[in-house]
Amino acid sequence: MKNFISVNKLKENFKNIVVLDIRFDLHDPEYGEKIYNEEHIEGSFFIDLNRDLAGEKKEHGGARPLPKMEEFIDKIEKLGITKDSSIVVYDENMVAAARAFWMFKYIGHENVKILDGGYPEWIKKGGLVSQEKTSSPENSSYSFEIQKDIYIEISEVKEAIESKDISLIECRSYERYLGLTEPLYSKPGHIPTALSIDSKSLLKDGKVKSVKELKEIFKRLNNSKNIVFSCGSGVNASLDYTVYSEFFSNGKVYIGSYSDWISYPENLIEIKDEN
Repeated sequence: MKNFISVNKLKENFKNIVVLDIRFDLHDPEYGEKIYNEEHIEGSFFIDLNRDLAGEKKEHGGARPLPKMEEFIDKIEKLGITKDSSIVVYDENMVAAARAFWMFKYIGHENVKILDGGYPEWIKKGGLVSQEKTSSPENSSYSFEIQKDIYIEISEVKEAIESKDISLIECRSYERYLGLTEPLYSKPGHIPTALSIDSKSLLKDGKVKSVKELKEIFKRLNNSKNIVFSCGSGVNASLDYTVYSEFFSNGKVYIGSYSDWISYPENLIEIKDEN
C-alpha cells in the first residue's frame, strides 16, 4: 500500500527516512511527549498533535483547527525536513499519525507514510528503541504549496448536505454517531446525512485491513463525486482519508469536524442511523 509502510520495510531503509513520533492521548495532552522521553523508536523526532499539528482553539473552527502554516513549516525545518525527505510517522493506533500524514499532504509533500501497526508492531518485531532525545540536524528550507483539494470548510459541508454527489462520512465510533455516548462535546450526535465508517473498522489487530476488506467497506461510496470525512476534531477523519486515498483521489477532510459544526447553535444534528 502506498500510504503505509511495514516495520520490516522501515528497518531496511531506516537511514534514508525521517521518522516522526506522533503518539498522543486525546484525554491527556502531556502523554505523547512523556512516553517519547521514556522510550521511542531510535532516531525518531517527537511531533505534538496539539502544539504542532493544530492551532489555537477559538469559538469556531473546531477543537483542533489548522495551525498557522508558517509555524508548522518552521517546526519541520528545524528537523531538517526538505521537500525531498522520505518521512514515516507513527503512533500507537495510527490515528494521530494520520493527522500528521494529512498535514504533510496538505502542504504538498509527496513521500510520507504511516508505520503500519505503529509503535506496538515495532516493539513486537524487535525494532531498536532509545531513551535519548534525537539530536536535531541543521535547519532546512522548505518550500510548500497548499493542496486545497483535500480540505473543506463548513460552508462546503452545508452544501454537501444538500448534494447527492457528495457523501459525508462520520469517522468516530458508531455509539458516538448515534449519540448514545459523547465524552468530549456538549451535543451528542452527528452532522445530518453523514454515513458512519468508524476509523477502527479499517483496522484489524492494530494494522490496516486487506485491500479486499477495505474495498468492501468503501464500495457504497462509489457513486459519490466527492467524499468528506469528519470526526470530532479532524483526527480520526484523517485515518479514514488516508486509507480511502489508497484507492481514490476524491477524498477531503473537514478539519473543524463535529466540534466546529456544533459551535454554531443553528446547525442541526442527527442521532439516527443514515447508512
